[in-house]
Amino acid sequence: MQEFEEDFYAILGVEEQASPEEIRKAYLRLAKRLHPDRFPYDAEQRALAQTEFAKVTRAHDIISDAQRRNEYDALRALSKIRGGGSAQTQPSPPEPAGAPGTEPHALSVDPGPPMTKFQQQQTTVDEENINVKWANKHLARADDLYRKKKYQEAETAMKEAIRLVPTDPKYRNKLAEIYFARGWKTLAMTEVQAALRIDPRDGEAKALEAKIKVAVKTQSQSQQATKSKGNIIDQLKSIFAPKKP
Repeated sequence: MQEFEEDFYAILGVEEQASPEEIRKAYLRLAKRLHPDRFPYDAEQRALAQTEFAKVTRAHDIISDAQRRNEYDALRALSKIRGGGSAQTQPSPPEPAGAPGTEPHALSVDPGPPMTKFQQQQTTVDEENINVKWANKHLARADDLYRKKKYQEAETAMKEAIRLVPTDPKYRNKLAEIYFARGWKTLAMTEVQAALRIDPRDGEAKALEAKIKVAVKTQSQSQQATKSKGNIIDQLKSIFAPKKP
């Protein structure tokens, strides 16, 4: 489980209970400040802004969507459970009278009973199930975006699915399909090969691999034919060009 490792609320600078309007305003404020176009003549600052802008955009994409936000919150809750027990913070007792400036009492934290081996195994299973569920939602969303030819958004969705479940070739295959539609044959082949490393017998990956190879070969032949045609035309021009006296 990797999604909860980043605190999207902290990235946007909002509370976990923030309303959709508060989230939207926080994103717009940060997007305006971090947009790479603000640094057209400073490559270093532009690169830094691009990195931070990407983080802010991803955080907003997750917690601005009610369903994805619920799933993200569930992942964070599981993370806390996996850490062992629930923390119960007791309020500090009042400062004794007549002792101004005394250090306040430390908060007492009850970590709860340690998790049993079975509970740890069950938590891991629950995490994996949630990861697969969320990854499949990203896949369905990418399919819809792909049909609408919104390839960049579809690519982002599939990268999130792969982060959640890196061991299932179908997510790699879908990303390869998206890259191929964008004309990025090398990147598409890279994803297909990654899928085949996961499962060398995966039929979808093999079919995509053959499709990409045919496209690359056809493109090469077309380029060669165009080059040959240009050479023939140049030769004809040379033959029929008027001779200098």
